[in-house]
Amino acid sequence: MTTQAQPPSETVLALAAWQLPDNDYRPADYMLKETLLSLGNGYLGTRGSFEEGAPAGVPHCEGTYLNGVYSSEPIVYGESAYAFAKHNHKMLQVANGKVLCVSVDQQSVNIGGALSHQRQLDMQSGVLHRNWIWQSQSGKQLQLQSRRFISQQRPQLLVIELTLTALNFSGPVTLSSALDAAYAGYHKADDPRVGVMSIADSLSLRQQALLPQGGQMLHQAKGSDSWVVACWQDQLPAATPSLPPAITADNYLQQEYQLHLEQGKPLSVHKLVVYQHAAAGADTAQLCQQAQQTLQDAATAGFNTLLTEQQQWWQQFWQGADLEIAGDLALQQGIRFNLFSLAQSAGRNGQSNIAAKGLTGPGYDGHYFWDTEVYVIPVMSLLQPGLARQLLAHRYSQLPAARARARQMSHQRGALYPWRTIGGEECSAYFPAGTAQYHINAAIAYAIRSYYLASGDRDFMASMGMEMLVETSRLWLELGFFNPRAGGRFEIHQVTGPDEYTAIVNNNYYTNAMVKLQLSFCCELLTAEPTWANRLGVSSEELAKWQQAASQMYLPYDSELQIHAQDDSFLQKQRWDFANTPAEKYPLLLHFHPLVIYRHQVLKQADTVLANVLLDDQISPAQKARDLAYYEPLTTHDSSLSACIHSIAFAETGDITRAQHFFGDSARMDLDNHHGNTEVGVHIACMAGSWLSLVQGFAGVRVRADGLYLAPKLPPQLGQLRFHLQYQQRLLRITVTATEARCELLRGEPLTLYLHGKPVTLTTGAHL
Repeated sequence: MTTQAQPPSETVLALAAWQLPDNDYRPADYMLKETLLSLGNGYLGTRGSFEEGAPAGVPHCEGTYLNGVYSSEPIVYGESAYAFAKHNHKMLQVANGKVLCVSVDQQSVNIGGALSHQRQLDMQSGVLHRNWIWQSQSGKQLQLQSRRFISQQRPQLLVIELTLTALNFSGPVTLSSALDAAYAGYHKADDPRVGVMSIADSLSLRQQALLPQGGQMLHQAKGSDSWVVACWQDQLPAATPSLPPAITADNYLQQEYQLHLEQGKPLSVHKLVVYQHAAAGADTAQLCQQAQQTLQDAATAGFNTLLTEQQQWWQQFWQGADLEIAGDLALQQGIRFNLFSLAQSAGRNGQSNIAAKGLTGPGYDGHYFWDTEVYVIPVMSLLQPGLARQLLAHRYSQLPAARARARQMSHQRGALYPWRTIGGEECSAYFPAGTAQYHINAAIAYAIRSYYLASGDRDFMASMGMEMLVETSRLWLELGFFNPRAGGRFEIHQVTGPDEYTAIVNNNYYTNAMVKLQLSFCCELLTAEPTWANRLGVSSEELAKWQQAASQMYLPYDSELQIHAQDDSFLQKQRWDFANTPAEKYPLLLHFHPLVIYRHQVLKQADTVLANVLLDDQISPAQKARDLAYYEPLTTHDSSLSACIHSIAFAETGDITRAQHFFGDSARMDLDNHHGNTEVGVHIACMAGSWLSLVQGFAGVRVRADGLYLAPKLPPQLGQLRFHLQYQQRLLRITVTATEARCELLRGEPLTLYLHGKPVTLTTGAHL
């Protein structure tokens, strides 16, 4: 069916190739822009709110977050059962250090007195610029300019520069700088995608103190007992007086200064904020000392050095990751924003992942899902392989917890990764669309395979990857069985596939197909590397059992329709009445009880179609086309993960017009707020998927066991694509038009790739 969500009549941010210009303050858009103008570096993220805070009465959602650090609370059930998830993790909200307020003649400077107001997020440098002119009731005019960034080189650091210029007066102004750990939380009733996040529910204050031109807070995270310190320092012109008394309420510290402005002469101040955490039981005195040292190091470096570091990091990122689209400024802005957001949100320390909303908002409580493995890691494996490895290293760090979860679920061997988590514990309170999604194991295996084929990183496989593959493969032989009443075929019962509008079924095609892919890949590696099998205790008998399960895997198929059946019962259900479902009833999950939805042939997102895309050349184009023709009209695309997959599927099967339609929906999903909920965070998986739509769909790039393949099918309206790939220690630049493809090897050993199935050899400096 056609996507239900429609783009707004106009964008909230202006179009530009490398910037997100905000040229018009509108109260109704304030919260959405908080998300779109967020900043992050994989560890620390903060929303794009005004330094002086949200205007009175305007809906907003303040938030500063730490990735991989969480609070924990018991899940309360009206009626519980054995092995239900016990605790919910929430990405840690921490003190807001952005607070900088100005007053003139005791009148607060805020958006209400603005004569003009512009902001602009520069994606080439990761700096949020703001420039506005304010007028007091007495007619005094003040220009305020700020530059804000979260350092990519110094993970704990937030930096703000504020420049004040008195336009028609000289005299004093008051500057207030604060650290606020008492800001309000956000909750949207009856929307399970949002959750409830509040800093008051996450942190317990243990210490706070004002320091010269700054202050410090020490908190303990509730439930997880991690420690978090936040400290700040203001850098002011020499001899700037502080104004007593400073404010020291619980969870709120504020210092005030008097600045003297001379008409027409800019005066700049800088604010440095550091956040640092440690595990429960840490030496808190040492933690605070480390944070203060980090703060002092940044102060010593100075704003210009910090800014230069920032610019250099982003320059290097874009050199290997940029994707150019000719002829469509809106799509160009969209794809760069999506890549920018991925880089800002992905954990880089091996101890954190990437949340479904990144570090941009409270949606889904900041949980990690399969989004990382199916959508993000395949992209990062070809753009930033080091980052992809770190995301996989995070999953490896939680392998013991996955083993423990398998035992809770009565599996004697193997590992079962949680459907949603931060710290490794299952956090999904609704098991039909949570724990039942066993395919998370296959998603992690798929990500390992994608990374290994793209990078050739044998060290990773030996140290981490193979162990995860083995343990998750063992789980499948615990869950599935060889059905003696069906010729001994291998079946998997009582699971939920990617389509969350269908739950607890036997033989979900996607799950079975992805398990087959995993077991085959695992067996290939262990057969080629017997030392890995010996080290991990995989006997020849166990390996043979996996091979048997893969070869005898049951993949449901309807001979009459000549399509893969989504599961054993899906095709027997009544079709959903789309014709009599009004637009305001979408997404269905917010308007119908799950049982009503489960009784029907209706999909939230790609399921069988997704399997066919991920299985690549193992499914024939004709079969893919038949499956797509049957299932897409039944798909609501209520999930933001759906459009990009359908774009690739239509491109693979030759319908470039529909592929372009679905790509356009995914490329600007958040900039145009297509799903109407970007105000609580961006859609990270969709952002990665938009890159896959271009590179896998239109450029036809496939990374296979025997090499790199390229088969472009570019829509004429796109004009030209130019993108980079990192493939097995090589850097490639690929340019595609509607009529030709040009490949350049910029770095690395000679490479043979396949263009429309024909081998072509590249050498450095040469191109085809």
